[in-house]
Amino acid sequence: MKRKIINLCLCLLLLCNFFCTEALASTDWPDELYLESDAGIVMDADTGIVLFGKNIHDTYAPASITKVLTALIVLERCSLDETVTFSFNAVHNVEANSTSAGYETGDKASVKDCLYALLLKSANESGNALAEHVAGSIEDFAGLMNEKAKELGCQDSHFNNPSGLNDENHYVSAYDMALITRAAFENETFSKIVATTYYKLPPSKNNPDGLGISPGNRMVKRNFPDQYRPDVIGGKTGFTSIALNTLVIGARQGDTTLVTVVLHSRSTQYKDTKRLLDFGFSNFQSVRIGDYDQTFSSIGDDLKIAGLPTSTDQVLTINPDSRIILPKTADISETTISLDYEVPPSAPEGTIGCVNYQLGDRPVGQAYLTFKDSLPELNETLPDELLEVNPASMTPGQEAEDVTAAEPDDTAGRMRSLPEEPAESGADTEQKGDSRSLRDLFAISIPFQSVIFKALIAVSALVLANYLILNTIKKNRAREEAAVLERRRRRAERLRDAGISEAEFDLMMQEKRQAAASDKQKKRSGAGRIKK
Repeated sequence: MKRKIINLCLCLLLLCNFFCTEALASTDWPDELYLESDAGIVMDADTGIVLFGKNIHDTYAPASITKVLTALIVLERCSLDETVTFSFNAVHNVEANSTSAGYETGDKASVKDCLYALLLKSANESGNALAEHVAGSIEDFAGLMNEKAKELGCQDSHFNNPSGLNDENHYVSAYDMALITRAAFENETFSKIVATTYYKLPPSKNNPDGLGISPGNRMVKRNFPDQYRPDVIGGKTGFTSIALNTLVIGARQGDTTLVTVVLHSRSTQYKDTKRLLDFGFSNFQSVRIGDYDQTFSSIGDDLKIAGLPTSTDQVLTINPDSRIILPKTADISETTISLDYEVPPSAPEGTIGCVNYQLGDRPVGQAYLTFKDSLPELNETLPDELLEVNPASMTPGQEAEDVTAAEPDDTAGRMRSLPEEPAESGADTEQKGDSRSLRDLFAISIPFQSVIFKALIAVSALVLANYLILNTIKKNRAREEAAVLERRRRRAERLRDAGISEAEFDLMMQEKRQAAASDKQKKRSGAGRIKK
Protein backbone atom coordinates (compact mmCIF):
# COMPACT_ATOMS: atom_id res chain seq x y z
CA MET A 1 0.00 0.00 0.00
CA LYS A 2 2.81 2.39 0.89
CA ARG A 3 4.43 1.81 -2.50
CA LYS A 4 1.16 2.66 -4.26
CA ILE A 5 0.87 5.93 -2.44
CA ILE A 6 4.48 6.84 -3.14
CA ASN A 7 3.84 6.11 -6.81
CA LEU A 8 0.78 8.34 -6.75
CA CYS A 9 2.63 11.12 -4.98
CA LEU A 10 5.49 11.03 -7.49
CA CYS A 11 3.11 10.99 -10.44
CA LEU A 12 1.35 14.05 -9.07
CA LEU A 13 4.63 15.85 -8.59
CA LEU A 14 5.70 15.15 -12.14
CA LEU A 15 2.30 16.18 -13.49
CA CYS A 16 2.40 19.40 -11.52
CA ASN A 17 5.95 20.06 -12.69
CA PHE A 18 4.78 19.50 -16.29
CA PHE A 19 1.99 22.07 -16.07
CA CYS A 20 3.76 24.60 -13.85
CA THR A 21 7.03 24.84 -15.79
CA GLU A 22 7.17 27.12 -18.76
CA ALA A 23 7.93 25.16 -21.91
CA LEU A 24 11.42 25.93 -23.17
CA ALA A 25 13.12 24.79 -26.33
CA SER A 26 15.99 22.47 -25.47
CA THR A 27 19.39 23.84 -26.29
CA ASP A 28 21.09 22.22 -29.24
CA TRP A 29 23.71 19.64 -28.32
CA PRO A 30 27.23 20.67 -29.42
CA ASP A 31 28.55 18.27 -32.04
CA GLU A 32 31.17 20.03 -34.14
CA LEU A 33 34.45 18.17 -33.74
CA TYR A 34 36.87 16.58 -36.18
CA LEU A 35 38.93 13.50 -35.27
CA GLU A 36 41.64 11.97 -37.43
CA SER A 37 41.61 8.63 -35.61
CA ASP A 38 39.16 6.01 -36.82
CA ALA A 39 37.21 5.98 -33.55
CA GLY A 40 37.02 8.20 -30.48
CA ILE A 41 34.75 9.24 -27.65
CA VAL A 42 34.50 11.71 -24.77
CA MET A 43 32.25 10.64 -21.90
CA ASP A 44 31.21 12.40 -18.69
CA ALA A 45 32.67 10.26 -15.90
CA ASP A 46 29.96 11.04 -13.34
CA THR A 47 26.95 10.14 -15.50
CA GLY A 48 28.34 7.94 -18.28
CA ILE A 49 26.74 10.28 -20.84
CA VAL A 50 28.47 10.43 -24.24
CA LEU A 51 29.28 14.05 -25.13
CA PHE A 52 30.75 13.26 -28.53
CA GLY A 53 31.69 10.13 -30.39
CA LYS A 54 32.95 8.85 -33.70
CA ASN A 55 32.29 5.22 -34.65
CA ILE A 56 31.82 4.47 -30.96
CA HIS A 57 30.34 0.98 -31.50
CA ASP A 58 32.75 -0.17 -34.20
CA THR A 59 35.29 -2.70 -32.93
CA TYR A 60 39.08 -2.50 -33.09
CA ALA A 61 42.06 -4.21 -31.49
CA PRO A 62 42.74 -2.33 -28.24
CA ALA A 63 46.41 -3.16 -27.68
CA SER A 64 47.69 -2.34 -24.15
CA ILE A 65 44.74 -0.23 -23.02
CA THR A 66 43.37 -3.72 -22.29
CA LYS A 67 45.47 -3.53 -19.13
CA VAL A 68 43.03 -1.01 -17.65
CA LEU A 69 40.46 -3.81 -17.34
CA THR A 70 43.10 -6.25 -16.10
CA ALA A 71 44.16 -3.84 -13.35
CA LEU A 72 40.55 -3.16 -12.32
CA ILE A 73 39.82 -6.87 -11.86
CA VAL A 74 43.06 -7.43 -9.91
CA LEU A 75 42.33 -4.47 -7.61
CA GLU A 76 38.85 -5.81 -6.88
CA ARG A 77 40.09 -9.33 -6.07
CA CYS A 78 43.52 -8.93 -4.46
CA SER A 79 45.27 -7.00 -1.71
CA LEU A 80 48.37 -5.05 -2.75
CA ASP A 81 50.72 -7.00 -0.49
CA GLU A 82 49.95 -10.45 -1.94
CA THR A 83 52.92 -12.20 -3.56
CA VAL A 84 52.86 -13.07 -7.26
CA THR A 85 55.15 -15.79 -8.66
CA PHE A 86 56.16 -15.59 -12.32
CA SER A 87 55.68 -18.92 -14.10
CA PHE A 88 57.41 -19.99 -17.30
CA ASN A 89 54.13 -19.48 -19.16
CA ALA A 90 53.66 -15.98 -17.74
CA VAL A 91 57.14 -14.89 -18.86
CA HIS A 92 57.27 -16.56 -22.27
CA ASN A 93 53.65 -16.55 -23.48
CA VAL A 94 54.11 -13.12 -25.07
CA GLU A 95 54.94 -11.84 -28.52
CA ALA A 96 58.60 -11.42 -29.45
CA ASN A 97 60.02 -8.01 -28.56
CA SER A 98 56.88 -7.05 -26.66
CA THR A 99 57.14 -4.70 -23.68
CA SER A 100 58.59 -6.24 -20.51
CA ALA A 101 59.73 -5.26 -17.02
CA GLY A 102 62.48 -7.91 -17.11
CA TYR A 103 60.87 -10.50 -14.86
CA GLU A 104 62.10 -14.10 -15.23
CA THR A 105 60.65 -17.50 -14.35
CA GLY A 106 60.63 -17.92 -10.56
CA ASP A 107 60.74 -14.19 -9.77
CA LYS A 108 58.39 -13.02 -7.06
CA ALA A 109 56.79 -9.59 -6.72
CA SER A 110 53.94 -8.00 -4.82
CA VAL A 111 50.61 -7.32 -6.51
CA LYS A 112 51.37 -3.62 -6.05
CA ASP A 113 54.69 -3.82 -7.93
CA CYS A 114 53.12 -5.95 -10.65
CA LEU A 115 50.38 -3.35 -11.14
CA TYR A 116 52.92 -0.54 -11.46
CA ALA A 117 54.86 -2.63 -13.99
CA LEU A 118 51.60 -3.38 -15.82
CA LEU A 119 50.26 0.18 -16.04
CA LEU A 120 53.46 2.27 -16.25
CA LYS A 121 55.91 -0.02 -18.06
CA SER A 122 53.07 -1.90 -19.84
CA ALA A 123 54.81 -5.16 -18.96
CA ASN A 124 53.06 -8.07 -20.66
CA GLU A 125 54.60 -10.76 -18.44
CA SER A 126 53.25 -8.86 -15.44
CA GLY A 127 49.76 -9.05 -16.93
CA ASN A 128 50.11 -12.79 -17.44
CA ALA A 129 51.42 -13.35 -13.91
CA LEU A 130 48.60 -11.31 -12.36
CA ALA A 131 46.06 -13.23 -14.42
CA GLU A 132 47.42 -16.58 -13.23
CA HIS A 133 47.54 -15.29 -9.64
CA VAL A 134 43.88 -14.24 -9.72
CA ALA A 135 42.26 -16.97 -11.80
CA GLY A 136 44.79 -19.81 -12.06
CA SER A 137 45.25 -19.44 -15.81
CA ILE A 138 45.22 -16.80 -18.53
CA GLU A 139 42.19 -18.46 -20.12
CA ASP A 140 40.15 -18.36 -16.91
CA PHE A 141 41.16 -14.75 -16.32
CA ALA A 142 39.91 -13.86 -19.80
CA GLY A 143 36.56 -15.26 -18.68
CA LEU A 144 36.60 -12.87 -15.72
CA MET A 145 37.42 -10.01 -18.08
CA ASN A 146 34.38 -10.70 -20.22
CA GLU A 147 32.17 -11.09 -17.14
CA LYS A 148 33.35 -7.74 -15.79
CA ALA A 149 32.88 -6.05 -19.15
CA LYS A 150 29.30 -7.32 -19.31
CA GLU A 151 28.69 -6.13 -15.75
CA LEU A 152 29.82 -2.63 -16.76
CA GLY A 153 27.41 -2.58 -19.70
CA CYS A 154 29.81 -3.45 -22.52
CA GLN A 155 28.11 -5.00 -25.55
CA ASP A 156 30.57 -4.77 -28.44
CA SER A 157 33.76 -6.20 -26.96
CA HIS A 158 35.49 -9.50 -26.26
CA PHE A 159 38.74 -10.12 -24.38
CA ASN A 160 41.05 -13.08 -24.82
CA ASN A 161 44.19 -12.09 -22.86
CA PRO A 162 45.17 -9.70 -20.05
CA SER A 163 47.71 -7.64 -22.02
CA GLY A 164 46.06 -6.77 -25.34
CA LEU A 165 48.42 -8.67 -27.60
CA ASN A 166 47.10 -9.34 -31.11
CA ASP A 167 44.29 -11.90 -31.19
CA GLU A 168 41.39 -12.03 -33.63
CA ASN A 169 39.04 -12.73 -30.70
CA HIS A 170 40.29 -9.74 -28.72
CA TYR A 171 38.54 -6.50 -29.66
CA VAL A 172 36.78 -3.51 -28.14
CA SER A 173 34.63 -0.51 -29.09
CA ALA A 174 35.32 3.06 -28.04
CA TYR A 175 32.08 3.14 -26.04
CA ASP A 176 32.86 -0.06 -24.14
CA MET A 177 36.40 1.08 -23.44
CA ALA A 178 35.06 4.35 -22.04
CA LEU A 179 32.79 2.41 -19.65
CA ILE A 180 35.76 0.33 -18.49
CA THR A 181 38.01 3.37 -18.05
CA ARG A 182 35.28 5.25 -16.18
CA ALA A 183 34.94 2.35 -13.73
CA ALA A 184 38.71 2.10 -13.30
CA PHE A 185 39.06 5.77 -12.36
CA GLU A 186 36.51 5.23 -9.58
CA ASN A 187 39.17 3.06 -7.92
CA GLU A 188 41.56 5.26 -5.91
CA THR A 189 44.53 2.91 -6.26
CA PHE A 190 44.19 2.75 -10.03
CA SER A 191 43.98 6.54 -10.22
CA LYS A 192 47.08 6.87 -8.06
CA ILE A 193 49.12 4.45 -10.17
CA VAL A 194 48.29 5.98 -13.57
CA ALA A 195 49.05 9.47 -12.24
CA THR A 196 52.56 8.38 -11.13
CA THR A 197 55.42 9.67 -13.28
CA TYR A 198 58.22 7.55 -11.75
CA TYR A 199 58.34 4.31 -9.77
CA LYS A 200 61.23 2.09 -8.66
CA LEU A 201 60.58 -1.65 -8.96
CA PRO A 202 62.40 -3.85 -6.39
CA PRO A 203 65.31 -6.07 -7.48
CA SER A 204 64.65 -9.13 -9.66
CA LYS A 205 66.91 -11.69 -11.38
CA ASN A 206 67.51 -9.50 -14.43
CA ASN A 207 67.52 -6.24 -12.47
CA PRO A 208 69.44 -6.84 -9.22
CA ASP A 209 69.45 -3.10 -8.47
CA GLY A 210 65.78 -2.67 -9.22
CA LEU A 211 64.26 -0.94 -12.22
CA GLY A 212 63.02 2.63 -12.52
CA ILE A 213 59.91 2.94 -14.69
CA SER A 214 57.75 5.81 -15.97
CA PRO A 215 54.44 5.83 -17.88
CA GLY A 216 54.21 5.81 -21.64
CA ASN A 217 51.39 8.36 -21.34
CA ARG A 218 52.97 11.71 -22.23
CA MET A 219 49.96 13.72 -21.07
CA VAL A 220 51.08 13.38 -17.42
CA LYS A 221 54.77 14.11 -18.08
CA ARG A 222 55.96 17.72 -17.96
CA ASN A 223 59.01 16.92 -20.08
CA PHE A 224 56.67 16.50 -23.06
CA PRO A 225 55.22 20.03 -23.24
CA ASP A 226 53.42 19.41 -26.54
CA GLN A 227 51.34 16.60 -25.01
CA TYR A 228 51.32 17.42 -21.28
CA ARG A 229 48.06 18.73 -19.76
CA PRO A 230 47.72 19.66 -16.07
CA ASP A 231 44.04 18.61 -16.06
CA VAL A 232 44.88 15.01 -17.01
CA ILE A 233 44.70 12.68 -13.99
CA GLY A 234 46.05 9.61 -15.75
CA GLY A 235 45.63 7.19 -18.62
CA LYS A 236 47.08 4.29 -20.59
CA THR A 237 48.66 4.00 -24.02
CA GLY A 238 48.71 1.08 -26.43
CA PHE A 239 50.23 0.04 -29.74
CA THR A 240 50.45 -3.03 -31.93
CA SER A 241 50.83 -3.38 -35.67
CA ILE A 242 47.12 -4.25 -35.93
CA ALA A 243 45.67 -1.94 -33.27
CA LEU A 244 47.90 1.02 -34.26
CA ASN A 245 47.94 3.71 -31.54
CA THR A 246 45.33 3.60 -28.80
CA LEU A 247 44.92 5.88 -25.78
CA VAL A 248 42.55 6.25 -22.82
CA ILE A 249 42.63 9.34 -20.59
CA GLY A 250 40.89 10.71 -17.52
CA ALA A 251 40.88 14.48 -16.91
CA ARG A 252 39.23 16.88 -14.47
CA GLN A 253 38.43 20.58 -14.47
CA GLY A 254 36.47 21.88 -11.49
CA ASP A 255 33.44 19.62 -10.90
CA THR A 256 33.59 18.06 -14.36
CA THR A 257 35.49 14.81 -14.97
CA LEU A 258 35.85 13.40 -18.47
CA VAL A 259 37.03 10.11 -19.95
CA THR A 260 38.35 9.88 -23.51
CA VAL A 261 39.18 6.93 -25.75
CA VAL A 262 41.00 6.95 -29.09
CA LEU A 263 41.24 3.77 -31.20
CA HIS A 264 43.09 2.86 -34.41
CA SER A 265 45.03 6.09 -34.61
CA ARG A 266 47.89 6.78 -37.00
CA SER A 267 50.02 8.71 -34.51
CA THR A 268 47.31 11.34 -33.87
CA GLN A 269 46.19 9.90 -30.54
CA TYR A 270 47.40 12.84 -28.45
CA LYS A 271 46.13 15.47 -30.86
CA ASP A 272 42.70 13.82 -31.02
CA THR A 273 42.56 13.35 -27.25
CA LYS A 274 43.30 17.05 -26.77
CA ARG A 275 40.46 17.88 -29.17
CA LEU A 276 38.07 15.64 -27.25
CA LEU A 277 39.00 17.15 -23.88
CA ASP A 278 38.81 20.74 -25.15
CA PHE A 279 35.43 20.01 -26.68
CA GLY A 280 34.08 18.50 -23.45
CA PHE A 281 35.35 21.12 -21.04
CA SER A 282 34.49 24.07 -23.31
CA ASN A 283 30.92 23.03 -24.03
CA PHE A 284 29.65 21.16 -20.96
CA GLN A 285 29.31 21.50 -17.20
CA SER A 286 28.54 18.98 -14.46
CA VAL A 287 25.58 20.00 -12.28
CA ARG A 288 24.85 18.64 -8.82
CA ILE A 289 21.12 17.87 -8.92
CA GLY A 290 20.50 18.42 -5.22
CA ASP A 291 21.66 22.06 -5.54
CA TYR A 292 18.99 22.93 -8.09
CA ASP A 293 16.11 20.47 -8.26
CA GLN A 294 13.83 20.40 -5.19
CA THR A 295 10.91 18.72 -7.01
CA PHE A 296 10.93 15.64 -4.80
CA SER A 297 12.51 16.71 -1.54
CA SER A 298 10.13 19.67 -1.17
CA ILE A 299 7.22 17.42 -0.16
CA GLY A 300 9.02 15.94 2.81
CA ASP A 301 6.83 17.63 5.41
CA ASP A 302 3.62 17.15 3.45
CA LEU A 303 3.47 13.35 3.09
CA LYS A 304 1.37 11.88 5.90
CA ILE A 305 0.64 8.30 6.81
CA ALA A 306 -2.47 7.40 8.81
CA GLY A 307 -3.00 11.11 9.47
CA LEU A 308 0.35 11.42 11.25
CA PRO A 309 3.36 13.27 9.84
CA THR A 310 6.11 10.80 8.97
CA SER A 311 8.89 13.01 10.19
CA THR A 312 10.01 16.60 10.51
CA ASP A 313 12.82 15.63 8.14
CA GLN A 314 12.41 15.23 4.40
CA VAL A 315 10.87 11.90 3.50
CA LEU A 316 11.56 11.83 -0.23
CA THR A 317 15.01 12.95 -1.20
CA ILE A 318 17.34 12.80 -4.16
CA ASN A 319 20.77 11.32 -3.58
CA PRO A 320 22.79 14.50 -2.90
CA ASP A 321 25.81 13.29 -4.87
CA SER A 322 23.89 12.69 -8.11
CA ARG A 323 24.89 14.81 -11.09
CA ILE A 324 23.77 15.55 -14.62
CA ILE A 325 25.82 16.91 -17.49
CA LEU A 326 24.50 19.89 -19.47
CA PRO A 327 25.70 22.11 -22.28
CA LYS A 328 26.92 25.37 -20.78
CA THR A 329 24.20 27.20 -22.72
CA ALA A 330 21.43 25.07 -21.15
CA ASP A 331 19.69 25.30 -17.79
CA ILE A 332 18.43 22.53 -15.56
CA SER A 333 14.90 23.97 -15.88
CA GLU A 334 14.95 22.82 -19.51
CA THR A 335 15.31 19.18 -18.53
CA THR A 336 12.41 16.75 -18.36
CA ILE A 337 12.04 14.01 -15.76
CA SER A 338 10.89 10.40 -15.89
CA LEU A 339 10.77 7.72 -13.20
CA ASP A 340 12.12 4.19 -13.39
CA TYR A 341 11.46 1.67 -10.60
CA GLU A 342 14.07 -0.78 -11.89
CA VAL A 343 16.66 -0.04 -9.21
CA PRO A 344 20.23 -1.23 -9.95
CA PRO A 345 22.07 -3.27 -7.31
CA SER A 346 24.55 -0.43 -6.82
CA ALA A 347 21.83 1.96 -5.66
CA PRO A 348 22.01 3.25 -2.05
CA GLU A 349 19.93 1.59 0.65
CA GLY A 350 16.40 2.98 0.74
CA THR A 351 16.24 3.71 -2.99
CA ILE A 352 12.70 3.38 -4.38
CA GLY A 353 13.35 4.53 -7.93
CA CYS A 354 15.61 6.27 -10.41
CA VAL A 355 14.90 9.77 -11.64
CA ASN A 356 16.02 10.11 -15.25
CA TYR A 357 16.83 13.55 -16.63
CA GLN A 358 16.67 14.40 -20.33
CA LEU A 359 17.47 17.49 -22.36
CA GLY A 360 15.25 17.21 -25.40
CA ASP A 361 15.66 13.61 -26.51
CA ARG A 362 19.11 13.19 -24.93
CA PRO A 363 19.64 11.61 -21.51
CA VAL A 364 21.83 13.82 -19.32
CA GLY A 365 21.96 11.90 -16.06
CA GLN A 366 20.19 9.94 -13.37
CA ALA A 367 19.56 10.38 -9.65
CA TYR A 368 18.44 7.93 -6.98
CA LEU A 369 15.21 8.72 -5.16
CA THR A 370 15.21 7.47 -1.58
CA PHE A 371 12.35 7.12 0.88
CA LYS A 372 13.13 7.47 4.56
CA ASP A 373 10.58 5.32 6.37
CA SER A 374 10.24 7.25 9.62
CA LEU A 375 6.97 6.79 11.49
CA PRO A 376 6.26 8.26 14.94
CA GLU A 377 6.90 5.93 17.85
CA LEU A 378 4.75 5.65 20.97
CA ASN A 379 5.62 4.18 24.39
CA GLU A 380 3.40 1.32 25.36
CA THR A 381 3.10 -0.97 28.37
CA LEU A 382 2.51 -4.30 26.62
CA PRO A 383 5.51 -6.59 26.02
CA ASP A 384 7.33 -4.75 23.24
CA GLU A 385 8.87 -7.94 21.82
CA LEU A 386 5.38 -9.12 20.82
CA LEU A 387 4.07 -6.06 19.02
CA GLU A 388 4.72 -4.00 15.93
CA VAL A 389 1.72 -1.65 16.00
CA ASN A 390 -0.02 0.63 18.43
CA PRO A 391 -3.23 -1.12 19.56
CA ALA A 392 -4.77 2.20 20.60
CA SER A 393 -4.67 3.34 17.00
CA MET A 394 -6.88 0.43 15.87
CA THR A 395 -10.58 0.85 15.32
CA PRO A 396 -12.94 -1.21 17.56
CA GLY A 397 -13.85 -3.51 14.66
CA GLN A 398 -10.28 -4.23 13.67
CA GLU A 399 -9.26 -7.86 14.11
CA ALA A 400 -6.54 -8.77 16.57
CA GLU A 401 -5.00 -10.81 13.77
CA ASP A 402 -3.93 -7.52 12.16
CA VAL A 403 -1.32 -7.19 14.88
CA THR A 404 2.04 -8.69 14.00
CA ALA A 405 4.94 -9.69 16.18
CA ALA A 406 7.83 -7.31 16.45
CA GLU A 407 11.03 -8.10 14.63
CA PRO A 408 13.94 -9.08 16.89
CA ASP A 409 15.72 -5.76 16.34
CA ASP A 410 12.78 -3.52 17.30
CA THR A 411 13.72 -0.88 19.86
CA ALA A 412 12.79 -1.93 23.39
CA GLY A 413 9.71 -0.28 24.87
CA ARG A 414 8.49 1.15 21.54
CA MET A 415 6.00 0.20 18.87
CA ARG A 416 5.29 1.41 15.36
CA SER A 417 2.00 3.06 14.63
CA LEU A 418 1.29 1.09 11.48
CA PRO A 419 2.34 -2.29 10.05
CA GLU A 420 4.95 -2.31 7.33
CA GLU A 421 2.36 -3.92 5.00
CA PRO A 422 -1.45 -4.07 5.28
CA ALA A 423 -2.45 -6.91 7.59
CA GLU A 424 -5.21 -7.99 5.23
CA SER A 425 -4.81 -8.59 1.52
CA GLY A 426 -6.56 -6.37 -0.99
CA ALA A 427 -8.99 -9.17 -1.77
CA ASP A 428 -9.89 -9.71 1.91
CA THR A 429 -10.45 -6.00 2.39
CA GLU A 430 -12.89 -5.83 -0.49
CA GLN A 431 -14.80 -8.92 0.66
CA LYS A 432 -15.19 -7.65 4.23
CA GLY A 433 -16.34 -4.24 3.04
CA ASP A 434 -13.70 -2.51 5.12
CA SER A 435 -14.81 1.08 5.55
CA ARG A 436 -11.23 2.36 5.76
CA SER A 437 -10.50 4.22 2.54
CA LEU A 438 -7.25 5.03 0.80
CA ARG A 439 -7.60 8.56 2.17
CA ASP A 440 -8.01 7.24 5.75
CA LEU A 441 -4.78 5.28 5.61
CA PHE A 442 -2.60 7.69 3.66
CA ALA A 443 -3.24 11.40 3.49
CA ILE A 444 -1.14 13.31 0.97
CA SER A 445 -0.97 17.05 1.41
CA ILE A 446 0.92 19.02 -1.26
CA PRO A 447 0.59 22.83 -1.11
CA PHE A 448 -0.06 24.61 -4.40
CA GLN A 449 -0.47 28.30 -5.12
CA SER A 450 -3.33 28.04 -7.58
CA VAL A 451 -6.89 26.75 -7.21
CA ILE A 452 -6.69 25.60 -10.82
CA PHE A 453 -3.73 23.36 -10.07
CA LYS A 454 -5.49 22.03 -6.98
CA ALA A 455 -8.45 21.01 -9.08
CA LEU A 456 -6.21 19.52 -11.74
CA ILE A 457 -4.26 17.49 -9.22
CA ALA A 458 -7.44 16.36 -7.46
CA VAL A 459 -8.89 14.98 -10.69
CA SER A 460 -5.56 13.42 -11.64
CA ALA A 461 -5.26 11.91 -8.18
CA LEU A 462 -8.66 10.24 -8.49
CA VAL A 463 -7.81 8.72 -11.86
CA LEU A 464 -4.34 7.62 -10.81
CA ALA A 465 -5.52 6.25 -7.48
CA ASN A 466 -8.13 4.04 -9.13
CA TYR A 467 -5.64 2.81 -11.69
CA LEU A 468 -2.93 2.09 -9.13
CA ILE A 469 -5.26 0.37 -6.69
CA LEU A 470 -6.85 -1.95 -9.25
CA ASN A 471 -3.58 -2.93 -10.85
CA THR A 472 -1.72 -3.36 -7.59
CA ILE A 473 -4.46 -5.53 -6.08
CA LYS A 474 -4.33 -7.77 -9.11
CA LYS A 475 -0.54 -8.10 -9.12
CA ASN A 476 0.12 -8.34 -5.38
CA ARG A 477 -2.81 -10.43 -4.11
CA ALA A 478 -0.85 -13.66 -3.88
CA ARG A 479 2.18 -11.96 -2.31
CA GLU A 480 0.08 -10.16 0.30
CA GLU A 481 -1.86 -13.28 1.23
CA ALA A 482 1.43 -15.12 1.73
CA ALA A 483 2.69 -12.25 3.84
CA VAL A 484 -0.44 -12.37 6.02
CA LEU A 485 0.03 -16.07 6.66
CA GLU A 486 3.69 -15.55 7.49
CA ARG A 487 2.91 -12.72 9.92
CA ARG A 488 0.26 -14.83 11.66
CA ARG A 489 2.69 -17.72 11.93
CA ARG A 490 5.39 -15.47 13.39
CA ARG A 491 2.95 -13.96 15.86
CA ALA A 492 1.84 -17.37 17.08
CA GLU A 493 5.47 -18.47 17.38
CA ARG A 494 6.44 -15.39 19.38
CA LEU A 495 3.43 -15.82 21.67
CA ARG A 496 4.38 -19.44 22.34
CA ASP A 497 7.95 -18.41 23.14
CA ALA A 498 6.63 -15.81 25.60
CA GLY A 499 4.32 -18.29 27.25
CA ILE A 500 1.15 -16.43 26.23
CA SER A 501 -1.78 -18.08 24.46
CA GLU A 502 -3.51 -16.39 21.55
CA ALA A 503 -6.68 -16.09 23.62
CA GLU A 504 -4.76 -14.33 26.40
CA PHE A 505 -3.15 -12.04 23.89
CA ASP A 506 -6.50 -11.13 22.32
CA LEU A 507 -7.85 -10.36 25.80
CA MET A 508 -4.85 -8.13 26.51
CA MET A 509 -5.48 -6.30 23.25
CA GLN A 510 -9.14 -5.79 24.07
CA GLU A 511 -8.28 -4.44 27.54
CA LYS A 512 -5.71 -2.14 26.00
CA ARG A 513 -8.25 -0.67 23.59
CA GLN A 514 -10.78 -0.20 26.35
CA ALA A 515 -8.20 1.49 28.57
CA ALA A 516 -7.16 3.78 25.75
CA ALA A 517 -10.77 4.74 25.07
CA SER A 518 -11.37 5.35 28.77
CA ASP A 519 -8.27 7.56 29.07
CA LYS A 520 -9.36 9.53 26.05
CA GLN A 521 -12.84 10.06 27.53
CA LYS A 522 -11.37 11.19 30.88
CA LYS A 523 -9.15 13.73 29.12
CA ARG A 524 -12.15 15.13 27.25
CA SER A 525 -14.20 15.33 30.45
CA GLY A 526 -11.36 17.06 32.26
CA ALA A 527 -10.93 19.56 29.46
CA GLY A 528 -14.66 20.29 29.54
CA ARG A 529 -14.60 21.02 33.30
CA ILE A 530 -11.68 23.41 32.89
CA LYS A 531 -13.50 25.37 30.17
CA LYS A 532 -16.54 25.75 32.43
